[in-house]
Amino acid sequence: MNIQPIQVYNVSMQGVPNPPKGGSNFLRKIGQKILNIFPEKTFKESNGRVEKFKKYDNFISKPAENRIIMGATALLTQPAIDYYNHRVDDETRTVSRNRTIAKILAGTAVGVIVRDLCFRLTDKMTDINGKGKYAKKLLPQEYLPELTKYAERLKNHKSAVATIIALLAMSVTNIFIDAPLTAYLTNKFNSASGRKKQNKPEQSRLKEGIYV
Repeated sequence: MNIQPIQVYNVSMQGVPNPPKGGSNFLRKIGQKILNIFPEKTFKESNGRVEKFKKYDNFISKPAENRIIMGATALLTQPAIDYYNHRVDDETRTVSRNRTIAKILAGTAVGVIVRDLCFRLTDKMTDINGKGKYAKKLLPQEYLPELTKYAERLKNHKSAVATIIALLAMSVTNIFIDAPLTAYLTNKFNSASGRKKQNKPEQSRLKEGIYV
């Protein structure tokens, strides 16, 4: 089963007897066998599924929404890994779990706000029909006709630019917002768990590095 190019929102998947040559034949065969497990399926625009996929894609492609998904996934997995690490004592496991939860909550909250603001700013500065001084400031002039013609490419351009700007901004917020907020939340969680307080934010950053 190979995924063939999309034309008029029609995705067709079907098996092929001979995969193309080149690369690792063993890995290609394994990949082909995995794909062949799934039954042949064609999605047409008329059945409404393509529209659902597009809405889902529009949701996860935005930087803020993407950060929410990452944070939720981390919150469901990482604290449990820390808490059930039986190589350390009970207090260390509890404190490690609390610190991990605090880092995820702080990083996700700040990350969502920063990414959303950066996306809004980018959206204002990549307005194809905008007349303002900065309406097209983040649009590359050599690709402007192509971005104007294809809405999907413009959307991808906005998401990429917004993410880059957000990453630059978060290199600052990680130190001045995330780290103190993480230390504050960690102490709150430790207090609720009957554990002792952690170090001050400055000392914590030196020991553990920048919070992600």
